[in-house]
Amino acid sequence: MMRKEFIYLNNELTSRNEIIRKMSEDVFTYGMIIDVDTYVNAVLKREEEIPTTVGFNVSIPHGKSEAVTEPFITFMRTMTPFVWDEKSGDKAQLIFMIGVPIEQKDKLHLKILAQISRNLMDENFRNNLLEAESTDEAYRLLKRIEENIYAEEMGNL
Repeated sequence: MMRKEFIYLNNELTSRNEIIRKMSEDVFTYGMIIDVDTYVNAVLKREEEIPTTVGFNVSIPHGKSEAVTEPFITFMRTMTPFVWDEKSGDKAQLIFMIGVPIEQKDKLHLKILAQISRNLMDENFRNNLLEAESTDEAYRLLKRIEENIYAEEMGNL
């Protein structure tokens, strides 16, 4: 779900649409989605309905799409916060994009959102992400989210 290849630190992009496209193209390269445009359109449709900013300069873009074949979480930290949603003026600097196959959309999708949100409530976690100096360091922090999701799954068996 979480891969080092899906972690982008100090990225200079400052456009929501460019970021969503960049992350989607990379996920496509690894076969986790089968069509970039279909997935990007689903994410942008979701953004138009309700922006995915959650405070703390964080956004969690996602969308329901048949294009997703394997669950994934991507993470980007931009150089500076930028306006994510033009209507509200909400900003983002820490971006978590998630994708879940349509048949797992309800259960797994909610677990991922809950775990990301739970971790983001921790100021130390947010600061550690903002200060991470390497992809490896960020990966270790983010891997905790995935481990908690799987631990929760095992507890429900």
